Amino acid sequence: MNNNLQLKLNKVYKDKLDSNDKLIKSSKFVRIITREIKFKNGGISKVRLFSNGDFDKNIDISLKEINNIFNLCKVNPFVKFWLVTRQFETLFSYIPKHKIPQNLNIMFSTPIKPNQFFIDFCNKYRIQMAKIVLTKKESNCDSSKNGASCIKNNCDKCFSFSNTIRAFYIHGKGNKSKLRELIK
Repeated sequence: MNNNLQLKLNKVYKDKLDSNDKLIKSSKFVRIITREIKFKNGGISKVRLFSNGDFDKNIDISLKEINNIFNLCKVNPFVKFWLVTRQFETLFSYIPKHKIPQNLNIMFSTPIKPNQFFIDFCNKYRIQMAKIVLTKKESNCDSSKNGASCIKNNCDKCFSFSNTIRAFYIHGKGNKSKLRELIK
């Protein structure tokens, strides 16, 4: 959560992030989230993890978090999960020793210009690479281009691995200028 670009861009999410951050570190995480998945609106078939947040910067804590997520995926095999992270150290420390569940697509938000090491690691372990871009033309996400939700666009591409880097158009009041400053 501490290295979260969204937190830098959108301060209003802090309370939500704090609550989610406590839960993912908890031994109750798998049980609580599984219950929510099964009973919300008759069952949920897709779950996005870290829509606003990330693994802890402390590697010991982040390894517990990723382990909780892998266990959540294993006990919910008919649910598709999409995890977004910028914490490469967590992926690098955990993934080579643990098989990614079939129902989990891990999306690594790459640096603006990822080096070959990142690219090779992600391709080897089928980790989806993603980036944010400054123009809709650069984006390959329908929702980024037209402003409609993934559901309205009938799209679930982010739940499945692709060798093509996902490019999301930056949105939100003032975020373009903030992004321009961050990538200088």
